[in-house]
Amino acid sequence: MNTPDFSRLQQSLEQGYSLEPRTILQEAWQRIYGAKLTMILAAIGVAGSWLVLNQLLLTVAGGEDNQWSASLLGLIISMVMAPMSGGLDMIGIYRAAEKPIRPSQIFDYFRFILPLAVASLLMGFITSLFLPLGAALGLPVAVSLLPTLILSMALMFVFPLILEKQLSPVQAIVVSLRLFARQWLALVVIHLLLVVLFMAAIFSFGVGLIWVAPLYMTVKGIIYRQVCGVGGDQQPGPTQDDHSPSANHFEA
Repeated sequence: MNTPDFSRLQQSLEQGYSLEPRTILQEAWQRIYGAKLTMILAAIGVAGSWLVLNQLLLTVAGGEDNQWSASLLGLIISMVMAPMSGGLDMIGIYRAAEKPIRPSQIFDYFRFILPLAVASLLMGFITSLFLPLGAALGLPVAVSLLPTLILSMALMFVFPLILEKQLSPVQAIVVSLRLFARQWLALVVIHLLLVVLFMAAIFSFGVGLIWVAPLYMTVKGIIYRQVCGVGGDQQPGPTQDDHSPSANHFEA
C-alpha cells in the first residue's frame, strides 16, 4: 500500500461506480470474523484517547472564563485525534484488502498530522455552516441538521484519500464530495442501515457493539476499496489504463 494507485479512483470520478448495500454488508459481516478483537481494541484506544484529552481540556480550561485556553486545547485535540481517526479508517481498509491489521495501527499516521489536522478543521467549518444558517432563517433544528449529516457522509473518503492516496486536504475534500455525488443514494442507504444497527446494539446494553463497531469500520473499508482502489493491488472490475496520474498532478 506504499504506492498510490489512482486507476480505480480516476475511473470512479470519470465513469462512476456502483454499490450494492446488501452485498457490501454481507462481505463486511464475513470479514469481521477473526478481526473483531483487534478492531474493538483499536476503537477503544481512540475513544479512550479522546476522553483523556477532553478531560485535560476541561481541567486546563478551568471554566467559561478561560475561552482562549479552551479554544487552543480544542484545536490541539482535533490535531491529535485526526491521525487516530484516520488510523481507524485505514484498519477497515486494510481488512477489506486482506492486509494484516493490529490495534496499534491507530498510532501509525502521526506523520500526516498536519494535512489531517487541516482537513479536520476544514471539514468542521464546512459542516458547521448550516446550523447557524438554519437558525437565521428560522428553520427547525432537524431541518438545519440534515445538510450537516449528509455532508458528514459525503466527506467519508477524506482521511483515507490523504493517507492512502497522499492527496492534499483540499484535493481530498473535493474528490470525496465528487465521489459521494456519484452514488449519494446508495451511500445514504448504507449509512442509515448502519445507524439502525448501532441503535440495536445500544438497546442490547452495548453488547451488540462487539459486532457493529467492526462491521462499520469494515463497511467503510470495502466502500473505499471498491470506489478508490487500494495500493497497487488489482481490484475487480473493467481493465484500467496503465497510465495513472500521480498525486502531484491529480485532477481534483
